[in-house]
Amino acid sequence: MAKLEQAVKDLQDNLVVIAEIEKRQSALLQEHGEMLHGLNKTVLAQSKVLTAQSNAALSYIEHVSQQRREIERLDTEAAAFRRRTDQNLAEITDKLNGLIGYVAGIKPPPPAH
Repeated sequence: MAKLEQAVKDLQDNLVVIAEIEKRQSALLQEHGEMLHGLNKTVLAQSKVLTAQSNAALSYIEHVSQQRREIERLDTEAAAFRRRTDQNLAEITDKLNGLIGYVAGIKPPPPAH
């Protein structure tokens, strides 16, 4: 029976060692779980910040695009105004030249159109 008693004692010792290993593993798993939970919270918070920053950037880009369209519209209007002004100035110049010629008694040149 001494062999059987020794085998039972060895098994009991092994069970104690296994129980201690399981206890340590369980503690490590708990610690890792808590770390992962903390990391998940951090990643979620960073994701929210990045989403907010992306939305702000998109809003700014849209604002800049609207301003660019408005500037292009104003440039188009200004170019049309410049063309009308140049045309008006040319007509006024022709009329003034004609008036000067009339007053001076000079025949006016044919229109330059």
